[in-house]
Amino acid sequence: ASSGDTIPEWPKSPRPTPYQVLGVSKSAIYDKRHFYDLVKLYHPDTHDPQGNPSSASASTSPSASSSSSHIGQLPHATRLERYHMIVAANELLSNSSKRRMYDAYGLGWSHGDGVTTLRDIDRNWRHQQGTAANNATWEDWEHWRDAQAGKAGEPVFMSHGAFATIVVMFCVVGAIAQTNRAENSSTVYAGWVADQNNNVGRRLQRNEVMVAGLNKDERVNHFLRERE
Repeated sequence: ASSGDTIPEWPKSPRPTPYQVLGVSKSAIYDKRHFYDLVKLYHPDTHDPQGNPSSASASTSPSASSSSSHIGQLPHATRLERYHMIVAANELLSNSSKRRMYDAYGLGWSHGDGVTTLRDIDRNWRHQQGTAANNATWEDWEHWRDAQAGKAGEPVFMSHGAFATIVVMFCVVGAIAQTNRAENSSTVYAGWVADQNNNVGRRLQRNEVMVAGLNKDERVNHFLRERE
């Protein structure tokens, strides 16, 4: 491998995290070396239709050659699925804002067990201590305000404008929560995932046009240069 490090084994979990896919620590600064090594093993151009490694993967280190031979025995669909996961994991972890969203809420990764939807966020908010999610009547709001002020036995005064602002804010949050619980929430999320997959597909198709006429080694190297 180009990095000289041992190429990480594929995670045993059927729904791995992006960190597991690329074999990197969640607390570490992201390094693309494992991504480059894995692409050279799983890129569609590194194996012929029968699963035999091309010279692009066979000319690497002995450990890489051994891994390539093992990967060549996998079904084409499995190799291609892993390749897409490798590319998606790199795009997520190499983008600091996307990585923060994933670390905080599990958003942006459609391949793992812990796929977090807006419905999950709403559910967590409703179970937080001191939340106003379940306030329905004027008395509920009074009790909630008393509890927030820590003065259950004393009257709490607030300007009409401030209270109206709070009510409007929670009405908006409640409306969003209701929308998330509706049946079309899964459709919206599925559409988002489909858009992500279509974007990857379009990029792959564009690359196929650009690398037409290149040999297999040149196509793999072109792919890696595009992601430096």
